[in-house]
Amino acid sequence: MSDKLKKFFQKKKADVKFKRAGPGHRLDEGTAAAKTVAKQGETSRVCRIEPTDEAKQAAAAALARFESKKTTTGPLNISLAAIKSRARKELEAERKNVNQNINTFTCSEEENTSVEVPGPLATSGIFFQCPMIGLEVLPQEEWHIKIEEFIKEQMKDDPILQSILLIQNCNHNRSKVEECIKLLVTYAENIIRNKDEEKYRKIRLTNKTFVEKVLPIKGAIEFLESIGFVKKKLMYQEQEEDFLIFPEECLDNLASVQTTVDDLQSAERIQLVLDRNVQVLLPSQASTKVSLPPEFFIVSTAEIKAEYQKRTEKLESEMILKTKNMRMKEQNRYKSNYKYCLIRVKFPDCLILQGTFGVNEHLSDVLEFVKESVFDEQRPFKLRLSSGSTFDNEHENMTLSELNLVPTTVLLFTNDPPENNEEHPYLKDELMALVQ
Repeated sequence: MSDKLKKFFQKKKADVKFKRAGPGHRLDEGTAAAKTVAKQGETSRVCRIEPTDEAKQAAAAALARFESKKTTTGPLNISLAAIKSRARKELEAERKNVNQNINTFTCSEEENTSVEVPGPLATSGIFFQCPMIGLEVLPQEEWHIKIEEFIKEQMKDDPILQSILLIQNCNHNRSKVEECIKLLVTYAENIIRNKDEEKYRKIRLTNKTFVEKVLPIKGAIEFLESIGFVKKKLMYQEQEEDFLIFPEECLDNLASVQTTVDDLQSAERIQLVLDRNVQVLLPSQASTKVSLPPEFFIVSTAEIKAEYQKRTEKLESEMILKTKNMRMKEQNRYKSNYKYCLIRVKFPDCLILQGTFGVNEHLSDVLEFVKESVFDEQRPFKLRLSSGSTFDNEHENMTLSELNLVPTTVLLFTNDPPENNEEHPYLKDELMALVQ
C-alpha cells in the first residue's frame, strides 16, 4: 500500500514534467538549430529568448480572461508603435495631473472590513494552478471540486487510497482534519494492541466524539470501511443503534491495517500553486484600477464584530508614546490581515506589469517573475521604490510582508545602462499582447 501511494505521486509528478517539456525534436535537429542561432546573432543585436512553458501558459490564461471580459468589438491592438505612442501620451498627462499618480494605489483600513469594494478592481480575483492534475487556471473553490472529482475517478478501484486522498485533500479545515486522523489512528491502534477485547472493535455512530470529529470529514467513514469495518445494528441501552464493527475474521490482517494507518499519516496533499494572474497595464488603467477584491483579505466574523473595539483601542493607543519596536509590531499585526499581495512593476516605456503573490513569498520570487517576463532575460536589472530605495541581494530572502510591500506596491524597473527601447519593448511579445 505504501509503495502504491508513492508510485501514484511519482507518476503524477512525472506527468507534470512531461507536460512542461514541450514538443519533441528529431535527433538531427541540434546542428541545424545551432546554425540558425549563429546566423541570427550576426544580423541582430539582441537574441530572442524563447519563453518558458509556464510563461506561455500564464500569458494564454490571462489573455483568455481578458477576452471573456471585453466589451468592445474591435480587434486587439498589439501594434508596438501604437502602444508606445499611447503610453507616452498618458505619461505626459500623468505628469500634468499630480492627483493621478499610480504610485499611490493602496487600500484603506475601512476596505479591509468591507465585503463590497467600490471602484474598478485591480485584479479580477485569485487564481491557482494544479500541475498534478492539469494545466487549467481556476479559482480555489473550483479546484477543490475538481480535485475531489479527480480522486474519485482515478482511485475508484482502490478504496483505501481513495479514502486517504479524500481525507487529506477534500477538507478545508486542517485542524479538524488532524483531529479526525488522530482519532482514526486511535481506533486502529486500539484494535491492533487489544485484538482479544471486543469493545475496541465497536464504534457507535451516534457517539458524540465520533459525530463531531469523524462524520463531518470527507473520506473518514470510507477509510474505516476500507480497513475492514462494516455497518451493523446492535442493541445499546435497550434499543437498536448503528455501529461500525471490525469483524473477528479481519484480525488476521492487522499488519495491513497498520500499513494503511501509516499511509494515512504520511500521505502528501495535492498542492495548488498561486497563479500570477499576469496583466500589462497602461498608466491610465493602473491609475483607475486600484481596489483589491475581498479574496485578498482574511476577515473573520469575530474580526468584524471586534471592529468597534479595535477603533477604540486605536484612539487610546495614539495617546501613548511608543518605541520603534512597538510601532513595528502594530504594523505587522495590521498586515497579518492580508493573504495576498499585488505587485506592479513600472517600466521606463510606461507600461506596468502586474502579478499576484502570497504575502509570505520572497522578493526573489518577484525578481524571477520579472526576469521571466522581460524580452532579454540575461540583462541585469534592479527594482526600486518610488522613494528611491533599491532592493539589494540582502533583501532577496525576505518576505514581501517583511519588506512592507503588502498589500500593494509599485516598483520601478531600472537597468544600467538603459536600453535603447526603440528596437523592441521591455516585455516579451506574448505579454505585450495583453495590452488593451
